[in-house]
Amino acid sequence: MFNKENESASSTILLDDVHLEKRIWAVAGGKGGTGKTMVTTNLGVGLAILGYKVILIDGDLGGADLHLSFGMPVPKRNLNDFLSGRVGSLSDVVLPTNSANLNLICGGSELIGLANLPFQRKEKLKRHINQLDADFILVDLGAGTAYNTLDFFVISNEGFIVCNPEPQAKIDAYAFVKNAVYRRLLQAFGKNTLLKDLIINFGNNAQRALKIRDLIGLIGDTVPEHADKARDLITSFRPKLIMNKLRKKSQLEDAHRFTYLVREYLGVEMQYLGHIEYDERVVDACEKMKPYLLDQPTSKVSLSIYNTLLNMGIRDRQLRYDKKNFKKMSQGVKLESKIWKENTP
Repeated sequence: MFNKENESASSTILLDDVHLEKRIWAVAGGKGGTGKTMVTTNLGVGLAILGYKVILIDGDLGGADLHLSFGMPVPKRNLNDFLSGRVGSLSDVVLPTNSANLNLICGGSELIGLANLPFQRKEKLKRHINQLDADFILVDLGAGTAYNTLDFFVISNEGFIVCNPEPQAKIDAYAFVKNAVYRRLLQAFGKNTLLKDLIINFGNNAQRALKIRDLIGLIGDTVPEHADKARDLITSFRPKLIMNKLRKKSQLEDAHRFTYLVREYLGVEMQYLGHIEYDERVVDACEKMKPYLLDQPTSKVSLSIYNTLLNMGIRDRQLRYDKKNFKKMSQGVKLESKIWKENTP
């Protein structure tokens, strides 16, 4: 049965008899400037167009700017209202966007110490995120390897790392995966002083030839009953890679080299979801404070964004589009883009 409640406001029609398990995606980058906010924004828009209820959360607690992608210079409510106790529920700060099915929780940086949440606040935020009414919750994390960023990355259903072909971006992305691995191990074994010191000292060792399986062996030698748990923590960690801002075909090899190094040295199997080409019109869309997917619906970048979703096994909930008929999909996005324009002041 179709739910046509929003049909007059959008081309999106939901199938309300389909039960979906909530999925939480965390999007990170080892450094600033990789385009993770652009990727988060447009993955969210793409999911909404495909018929899913989506909430985007600005998790960059030190420098929030996700709201600018949706034409909100000064949001009426933001995450600070929840974290400071001005509202009792995270759902109270959810704001609608001009795109059907897509809502937003804006970040904020006016609270001192917000970028380093204490444990209790962090746990409260996690609980409330899990209680939100959505099919998909996408969290746009801050750059770097602060504990807030790592913690929200490792507890998400699926973590995405947005990387560029530039050498520094790849180095920082690798460092992010490494820090996430060690954060998982420390969260599991940190109460054991021997294992905590062992993990920290191993991670700080300057010998680059050391591999994570060597650490697992040392954990097994120190506390044999924890070896299997440590191994499971590594093998169950499967972040996903998106290469952004590619300018030439030869850079496609960077993704395969990167996933090889992560597998060889960190024992982590990364799924490569695909690449997004460089397009200077991304900057134009940012200046318009409009999602790129709605600004340039038929571009190669838009196709890449949809392909990323399809590579994740996401199907069109409205049974309209698939990977072979992007032209038809583009027409649907054009309609969403027109509606966005008409509803934007």
